[in-house]
Amino acid sequence: MSGHISLIVSSLAIGSIYALIALGFVVVFRASGALNFSHVGVMLLGGYVTFQASRIWELGYATGILVAAVVAAGVSLLIYLTVARPLAGRPVMAVAIATIGIDIALRSAIGAYRPWAVESIEVESPWGAETSAVFGVSVFSSHLYVIAISAVVVVGLIFAVERSRWGLWFRAVAEDEEAAAATGVPVRRVLLMAWMLAGLLAALAGSMVGTFPRLLQPASAEFAFRAIPAVVIGGLNSIKGAIVGGLIVGTIEMYTAALAPAGLGVNAHLVAPYVLMLAVLLWRAEGLFGTPEVRRL
Repeated sequence: MSGHISLIVSSLAIGSIYALIALGFVVVFRASGALNFSHVGVMLLGGYVTFQASRIWELGYATGILVAAVVAAGVSLLIYLTVARPLAGRPVMAVAIATIGIDIALRSAIGAYRPWAVESIEVESPWGAETSAVFGVSVFSSHLYVIAISAVVVVGLIFAVERSRWGLWFRAVAEDEEAAAATGVPVRRVLLMAWMLAGLLAALAGSMVGTFPRLLQPASAEFAFRAIPAVVIGGLNSIKGAIVGGLIVGTIEMYTAALAPAGLGVNAHLVAPYVLMLAVLLWRAEGLFGTPEVRRL
């Protein structure tokens, strides 16, 4: 029983990070119909800026996250203005390929910056390597903080989308951009805020990727790529789906790593989410919570 409690907490923690990353993909796709693969590099940048501000500048973890959020939101906004907006109306793959190029450039720039060009670093956090008891089982406090912070952010995002004026505009633009513009919705402002929000979510996820017991390194970009099955499983246009998909992928990954037979190989836990993604696509192409695209002839 104690082993399952530890696995559940670890699954929720890693799943929360995947959910934050997946939300960034979904917010941009719903608002502008773009597949933004530069989200990967922005997440990594957010983690390194948090490290820079919290440890090198000694501003503290909370301030480091704020600095990273501002930087990541600004970078995402710049990507939208210089790449996504000029390509608006082009095929989805045009923006996808362009943002893949931006992602490669971002990750190359990160690797070229001398203070970050090390094998791995740990983003300093207030809880460090502390442990806490959950039903009598010792777990890393970092997992609990990641779950709690992610939950607060997710609830805030859902409230903003469902209750705020911007949320109403966002839902209108996601439904029909031309009709929304015709009714007076400031479409450009909605798109700007959506891309900036995606950058903020990426920065928060990146700051958590590098906290104990994890380390931040160039290979940490894999966290964002491993969130893609969460997006597909939940549904590319569903905020609820991104959250559920992230938790599902985190759970499958952790339980496969702990319980899979050795004969499946050491990386079976990395393959398992993609196997589930394929199964979901074969059963329901739009994902568990996605809305099927309807074309009128």
